[in-house]
Amino acid sequence: MKITLTTLLVFILFQAGNGQSFECGTDLVHKIRMQNDPAYREQFLKVEAEVESTINNGMNFRTSGTVYNIPVVVHIIHLGEPIGTGTNISDAQVHRAIAGLNSRWANATGNGVDFEVRFCLADRDVNGNPTSGINRVNGSVLPRYATHGISIIYNNCDAPSEDSVKSLSRWPTARYYNIWVVNKLCQNFGGFVGYALYPNGNADDGTIIQYNYMDSANTTLAHELGHGFFLYHTFEGGSTTCPADTNCLTNGDKVCDTPPHKQSDCGSSNPCTTAGIWSNSLYNYMSYCGPLNRFTQGQKDRVRATAINYPRLPLLTSTGCSSVAGLPTIAGNAAFSIIPNPATGVFQINFNEVIVKGRIIIYNSMGGKVAEENINALSGKEINLEHATPGIYFITVDDNATLRHQKIIIQ
Repeated sequence: MKITLTTLLVFILFQAGNGQSFECGTDLVHKIRMQNDPAYREQFLKVEAEVESTINNGMNFRTSGTVYNIPVVVHIIHLGEPIGTGTNISDAQVHRAIAGLNSRWANATGNGVDFEVRFCLADRDVNGNPTSGINRVNGSVLPRYATHGISIIYNNCDAPSEDSVKSLSRWPTARYYNIWVVNKLCQNFGGFVGYALYPNGNADDGTIIQYNYMDSANTTLAHELGHGFFLYHTFEGGSTTCPADTNCLTNGDKVCDTPPHKQSDCGSSNPCTTAGIWSNSLYNYMSYCGPLNRFTQGQKDRVRATAINYPRLPLLTSTGCSSVAGLPTIAGNAAFSIIPNPATGVFQINFNEVIVKGRIIIYNSMGGKVAEENINALSGKEINLEHATPGIYFITVDDNATLRHQKIIIQ
């Protein structure tokens, strides 16, 4: 992958010209990857199309009543200090940070909406053993990590690469959402304190955050997890000029109740448009203004549409937080059965109750949709995947009220 110096300098000057300090590196990382990583670009466009299709098909997320539980694992890449000192932050600080994240996503004290999404520290590791959901690794084993931190764009600023830091500790992205806490981010391109990758399902999928911003007092984690579930900045496309504003579902942040604006517009009125509720962008967790206190219904629609599409969908049935109690979740294996499983191609889906109207969607392990069937007043459905490549597939049954998920192996 080649990154030209001209490309980087143009982006830096473009950002710096607005006179606004910025802390999130997501835009820069995304821009460079889109230009230099064809696989990333292909996956990004595929996920974007699926999310837009889900929203455009009229999924109702306003009063779902279903809380999605997302297992997270926090990897603390410290400098060898005692636990609770310096970059080796305490368990209590991590717990406070997750609590603050959940509070903001639940609109516990804000002026927005409840996403009905909760993040729980994993209590089961990849082998099913008990865990705290917090992994500690001494990052000093990587040359220049202690002095330079992590390089957010491949190998810039003589810091260890993103991949080398994440490789010190990472868990499967289909079962856990990874959060890496680092000593600092490369400072050559601004005062970044965090960034997240848009959903891709690869081994590097997750959020990077600087250790002193991993706390309940900061909105950084809520902001970066927004990116992780496919929210853009409210000023998307408007670093120095007003974003395009012809179709709110395809322009800007692709959310209709967050008026488009320039990154530096944080005053009492919006110079880009008089339409919409300016406060929804001005005080939004995905803006650089403040005080920040809300997400909107349009953002909830987008987050939940992302959650029920790949690569985020498997997280909803992960057993990483098996001991979480008191939170309703999506229906699991008891909702329907698959016979036989494994199968050679033809199998039967049997529902525990008649589904009046809905659909069955089947995805391959890479998140590609391979089949979709409408279901009407049925208690069962035969599916034929005889021509499918052998492997693991995921079945989603949607009756317009509840999502049910299971896995099948095609031999």
